[in-house]
Amino acid sequence: MGQKNKEKCLVMIKDSLSRRAHVWKYRKDKIPTEDEIIKILQTAYPLVSSKQKAYAYKAHILGPNRARSKKLYNMCEGNKIRTDEAEFGKSDEAYRANPGLYHILSAPYTIIYTPRIAPPNPFHKRNFEREKSKWQLEDPIFVNTRNRTSNAIEIGMLAKTVTGVAMDRGWDSSYCVCLPKDMEDWKDFPYIDFYPDLIQTIGLAKKYKWQFYHEEELKADTDAPFTDIFNFVDTSSKKIAKKLKKTRITK
Repeated sequence: MGQKNKEKCLVMIKDSLSRRAHVWKYRKDKIPTEDEIIKILQTAYPLVSSKQKAYAYKAHILGPNRARSKKLYNMCEGNKIRTDEAEFGKSDEAYRANPGLYHILSAPYTIIYTPRIAPPNPFHKRNFEREKSKWQLEDPIFVNTRNRTSNAIEIGMLAKTVTGVAMDRGWDSSYCVCLPKDMEDWKDFPYIDFYPDLIQTIGLAKKYKWQFYHEEELKADTDAPFTDIFNFVDTSSKKIAKKLKKTRITK
C-alpha cells in the first residue's frame, strides 16, 4: 500500500472510529460476506506494526454459527461469574447477565486473538544468528508468559485498526476481554493453542448498548479526564488545562 493510500485510510478510519459504539445485538438480515471480511483484514494489516515484524499472534476468524457463538458467550459469561464469586462469594440474589457480552451471541463474524509461535523473518534470523542472540518467540513458554503484555498491545493495535476499516465500510465492531484463561475451557476450539487475549466481533448493529441506558446513566457513563490519562512531566497541570480549554478538548 502506497504512502498516500495509507494516509487516506488513516483519515477515513479517524472519522469512522469517532462513531463507534458497543453493540448490544447484531442484525440477522444483513451480514458481511467472507470476502468482505477478507477485504477489511487486508486493508487493516498493512497499517499496523510489530516488534521485529514478528506478529506473534494469530487471529482466528469464526463465521456465522449460532451454536458456537452461544458456547463462546457462555464461556465468557461463566468467567465473569467465577470472577465475581471469587471476590464477593456466591449470592442468593437473582442472577443478572452482563449486557456487555451480548454482542457475542448475535455476531456474524468473531475474531479470537491468541499468541502464536513466531519464527523470525530471514533478515532477523540472519542478524540473531550472527549476534548469537536467542529469538525467544519460538519458545512456547516465553510466548505464553513473558511476551503476553507486549503481544496484547500489538493485538490491540490491530483490533482497533480492523474496527476503523470495518466501520469505514459500513459495519460495526465490539470487543470482549472477559475470557477464560484455562486451556481446558477451550477444548472445543481445537485451533486455539494458547488462551486468547481478545475477542472482536464484526457485523451491522441492530441495537447499541447505550440505547438501553436512561438519560442519567448516559450522563454518569463518562470517560476518564484527559489529564488523568496524559501526564506532561515538564509542564504544570494548570498550563495544560489552559491549553486544553483553548483547543476545546473535553475529555
